[in-house]
Amino acid sequence: MNDEAIRSEAELIHALRKVLDKDIFRMTIVLPRTVGHRPDFSVTVAYEGHSAAFVASCKLNPTASGLDEVKASAGGKKHALLITVRLSESLVDQCRQRGVSCLDLNGRVWIKTPTLLIDRSPPASALRYRLATPELRFFSPKSTRLPRALLHSPDRTWRQSDLAEVTGISQGLLSRLLNHASRQGWVAGRRGDWKLANPVALLDAWEREDDFHKRVSLRQYSTLEVDLRGIARRLAHQPDGELAFTQWFAASLRFPYADVPIVTAYRREFPTDDEQRALNCREVLDGGRIWIAVPRDEGVFKSIQRADGLPLVSDAQIYLDLIHAGLRGPEQARALREWKGFCKP
Repeated sequence: MNDEAIRSEAELIHALRKVLDKDIFRMTIVLPRTVGHRPDFSVTVAYEGHSAAFVASCKLNPTASGLDEVKASAGGKKHALLITVRLSESLVDQCRQRGVSCLDLNGRVWIKTPTLLIDRSPPASALRYRLATPELRFFSPKSTRLPRALLHSPDRTWRQSDLAEVTGISQGLLSRLLNHASRQGWVAGRRGDWKLANPVALLDAWEREDDFHKRVSLRQYSTLEVDLRGIARRLAHQPDGELAFTQWFAASLRFPYADVPIVTAYRREFPTDDEQRALNCREVLDGGRIWIAVPRDEGVFKSIQRADGLPLVSDAQIYLDLIHAGLRGPEQARALREWKGFCKP
């Protein structure tokens, strides 16, 4: 089924009526008979014998900072309900924190009152409605240079020009990314004073979208060397910006937790045959102690820290590279993230 583009709040309300006729929410939502083009109106939600009255606010582009206004529109006598085209999980989390219920045209529902609790996500195949403007891929390989830089220096106040220089992202794309991050509540500020506002929500959102094996090409190499640091130091004979360690080995230098005998490094290219001979290693299909990852985007080399004289990717990147890696990777990832020194290079 083709998706449908929504261009205005009037179209949003019209689409909502069509969605209600199809009962995709599996609950009863009663709208006023006539609302004209007014974006705000009273609705009743009923589910399993319980009901609650809401003042609904229909927003094409809701923002985290605008949720307080949505809540205030209910006036304290009714519950606040945000209705939009498509909710991000970050925005749903912000609604939870502010006590604002929400739903979108694709069936994502978060409703909580003293008598109702509904938390429902639609399957990916059910996504039918979208905004008419093209959707920004905030966590594409190149775009993630921005969250990587922000999380690497979480207390820094940035000029937009400095972010452009550090990330290598064009001013146009950077402006769109920052505006999107601001709507989600991840950053706050303006052109001259951007600051990370919610690092936990930003990293959670990044984790939901991230897939290590889609953004790297990975090869394994066997070696008779047993000293992991010895392996790492031989690998590290590369110019600055050409190699950075990640996963278990990098985490062990930041906050040791899981003892996994693998050295993983990002490199711009895989070792040549001559390099493999110099490193005394050879490529294998599985079971290698050296893992080389060639990234789709060079951004992983732009936020580098050092430990024991070795270059490591940022803590946020180590966490993402470990959280779904197996071999006790999730345990190491969570321990690193809970450490008080996380993202404080």
